[in-house]
Amino acid sequence: MKKNRKKLIIIGIILVVLMAIFYILNNRFGITKYAEDLNIPSDSKELIAIALLNNIEEAETKYKIEDAKVYEYNGGELYLILPIYKNVSINVYSAVMEEADIVKDNLLYTTNKPFILKCNISDIIPNTVVDIKQNNKIYNYSPGLDLKDGGVHTNEYVLDITKE
Repeated sequence: MKKNRKKLIIIGIILVVLMAIFYILNNRFGITKYAEDLNIPSDSKELIAIALLNNIEEAETKYKIEDAKVYEYNGGELYLILPIYKNVSINVYSAVMEEADIVKDNLLYTTNKPFILKCNISDIIPNTVVDIKQNNKIYNYSPGLDLKDGGVHTNEYVLDITKE
């Protein structure tokens, strides 16, 4: 009888530890609630999602993102930007053109929540750089229009979720 009790206690402890590990890993490495609500796959290779907006209200009406903070930096294009994974943070920098490269200038904002970025006075040269940080790695991205098809410019870390 005592052996069965000890086995049950050990099994119970193991189950509690496994549940705690699962909870921690899921909360740290899983996808965000916003990504789930937009049906972004949990195994997405991209780290952030972006949508070109016609107006600020579209963030709530089309994408169900309520109370998204609006960051403005010299421009008229509106981009909804949201982290796909919980362990992703975003830094937004002003950018300047140096020779043929877009270079980070000043840190404007830091967040790990969805936000709207109003930027780009030019269709050709972006005026912001978004640093996408995950697991001590940083990936650069400059929001802008893809002049080939009129959509949003992306790279391997950015998923365009713009809805018609």
